[in-house]
Amino acid sequence: MGSTPNGAARFPDRVKSGQLDALSKGQVAQKVQLSQQYKMAQQGDVARRLNLYSNARHPYAVWNNVHSPEFRRHVDIGYFPYHGVVSVSFGVGSIHGYYAGPGFYPQYVYYPHWSPWVAWSWGYQPNPYWDPRPYWCRPVYYEPAPPWVYGPTPVWVAMPVASCGTWVDVPPVAVPPLQYDLQLLAVRFVDPGHPEERLGPRYRVWYRNNSPQPVTQGFNVVALASNDPVLRAGLPQAGVRVRSVAAADTQSVDIRLPVEVNAMGRAPDGSPIPFSNLHVLVDANREVPDIYPSNNGARLAREEILPIDPASFEIDTRSGAATGTLVMAGEGYGPQPGQVMVHLGGVEMQAEIASWYDLGVQFKMPVLPLASPAQAELVVIRGDGAAANPLPMTVMPAAPAAAPAAYPPGSPVGPAYSPGPSVGPAYPPPPAPQAPLPPLQ
Repeated sequence: MGSTPNGAARFPDRVKSGQLDALSKGQVAQKVQLSQQYKMAQQGDVARRLNLYSNARHPYAVWNNVHSPEFRRHVDIGYFPYHGVVSVSFGVGSIHGYYAGPGFYPQYVYYPHWSPWVAWSWGYQPNPYWDPRPYWCRPVYYEPAPPWVYGPTPVWVAMPVASCGTWVDVPPVAVPPLQYDLQLLAVRFVDPGHPEERLGPRYRVWYRNNSPQPVTQGFNVVALASNDPVLRAGLPQAGVRVRSVAAADTQSVDIRLPVEVNAMGRAPDGSPIPFSNLHVLVDANREVPDIYPSNNGARLAREEILPIDPASFEIDTRSGAATGTLVMAGEGYGPQPGQVMVHLGGVEMQAEIASWYDLGVQFKMPVLPLASPAQAELVVIRGDGAAANPLPMTVMPAAPAAAPAAYPPGSPVGPAYSPGPSVGPAYPPPPAPQAPLPPLQ
């Protein structure tokens, strides 16, 4: 594994120089407007700006078995338009759980068992120099904030453009000299956590210092979960302690709620479901003398919070046999298997997906009869058509197996050809399949 992808230029530089133009010529690339997505990527919020979320229609009753005739029928009539090639073993050894993400995703999904490949992709932190995300989409890591003590809050004004806001092309609030204003700009869903690790859902929060001078007084950014619109004491919460924000600067931070929020609500049949509302407070304790406190917070319906754009960080490993099983770490992939596109020699191919979750994909490369090492570009396409940045990879030719000592007389079969060993870590075999899903309401 390396933080410098084969010496390649950074993603924005590759887009600007035209190095990635060849990737946009394939059938899938044209379908998802890959060239347009990459041009818009340096501001971010691409999926919302292109309205790609409208492609994410998921009939809950069929999503749980991607190999069923019912699922295939829904693919044929237009559901799951960017569903890719999925291994016959997809879902084997997975667990099932509720998904606290946007409302257009299913409420009940596969989670891959916590294993070395999941742990590696879960905890991967990209080198800042190679990070493909726009600067303001890279979360700043601060210390956790102490618990927020309930107090009265203003009537919040609406966030910019969408119900969960945006940071793109938002005019700054005019602030007089020596005055301060912190503004909550946007909230996005990052990942649902993991049941086996007792991890709750994670959200990314954007805020801006509209002031003509830096905010050097520390303040807390806090998120709380509830089942009704009322903000009250005792709600599950988490937050971070921001140290400072430069004048006119936009920052984002990640906040992971406790796992208990995934079972706060109740379905009509009484089964537990995730919470309904997310409350977000910037400068929760009123430590900054803010002249416009009404833009410091919001109450959001959980199902209306959009996901972050997909981004790919690293492949484990970068060089392997042509049919090896690989793992890609990233974020914003969503809960459903989309597509992993392999671009090599001007040809667009699909990898076979073995496992998929919001922060990582395990996949098998297509069979590539290579005579020498070749450079490929791998692109993850989320289920709604949102594309992650490409990652370059050197694909090695498969090694032929040793010829047997002798062949049966008259046999037409020549020396056997082996696709070569798999690459990457020696992950343990998946656990036994889980019991059938309970019926969904």
